[in-house]
Amino acid sequence: MSNLRTVATVRKNNSEEIRISVVTGDGFTLVDLRVFAAPKTSRGEPYPTTNGIRLAKSTLPALIQALQAAEREVSP
Repeated sequence: MSNLRTVATVRKNNSEEIRISVVTGDGFTLVDLRVFAAPKTSRGEPYPTTNGIRLAKSTLPALIQALQAAEREVSP
């Protein structure tokens, strides 16, 4: 994989965020959802952890539907 472009960031908690990125290369386009952690010191950029998933773009509609179903479940 060669080209990674972050399209959104969602705050997970005070020390972590989830970055949603599009990865292209080798004839594939994938979506990466990765947890980034704040550095131990107050300086520096958040770094990627091993926690995350990388999906084929064809799975996005099913993932979006699943997230919308979860949102309906937790909404008043």
